[in-house]
Amino acid sequence: MTTQNNSSFFANLLPLPLNPVYTFTNLVIGEGNRRAAEVLLALAENRPIGGLQRSTVLLTGEMATGKTHLLQAAVAHCRELFGEGAAIYLDLAALRGQLRESAERELSLFLSRHDHCRFVAVDDLQEVAPVWQEGILYLFNHLRSVSDGRMVVASRQSPQWMGELREDLRSRLLWGAAVVLETLEDALLGEVLAKMVQDRQVRCSDELLRFLQIRLPRSIAAYVTALQRLDEASLRLKRPLTVPLAKEILGL
Repeated sequence: MTTQNNSSFFANLLPLPLNPVYTFTNLVIGEGNRRAAEVLLALAENRPIGGLQRSTVLLTGEMATGKTHLLQAAVAHCRELFGEGAAIYLDLAALRGQLRESAERELSLFLSRHDHCRFVAVDDLQEVAPVWQEGILYLFNHLRSVSDGRMVVASRQSPQWMGELREDLRSRLLWGAAVVLETLEDALLGEVLAKMVQDRQVRCSDELLRFLQIRLPRSIAAYVTALQRLDEASLRLKRPLTVPLAKEILGL
């Protein structure tokens, strides 16, 4: 691998920017995510996790259960406590296909640039490409070998059922503490949407909130995108936030 190739690779493989909305403060807690929130908060703060004796956590849950929110919240909180370089967030869905050569060598070089990092959050494990598996295995072993190394991996399904996953990586991931995120109940999703509106300090009627909750995908990410588009359109068009505006802008 040439120096130019290394430089090109590192231009891509950088800790992804965090969504400022995805914090523990903005997290609405319910029965489906309470345990996961407690575990990831403890992991970010590098303190014992009640009932769990592992430094690696496997977080599984269906789409739109809040996995990305929790991972990014944990990374942001860890950075607030221990410094910007203390934690990194990697999304395999976003980075898939960027590795072309030895994942272990490239991740080794990557980690040498982040040698103070002790907490890594890996999102979208179900998107792991074959070339990534060696790298994730290396990452796991590296964090276990350093003091205070912690890792959380999020996936829509358990590694136990991922047929193309190499066995040594599967066994290590299953060694970690397992936490399952349940699908958010409708009442909790309504609270999430209402809190997002409050945080953006926009006027939104109960009628519009009900309309958005019914018509939008049951996804926090979808809520964030929709509210941003509506807020921008309202300011640009000088029109209040209403159901007709939502239908027009969002195509609902």
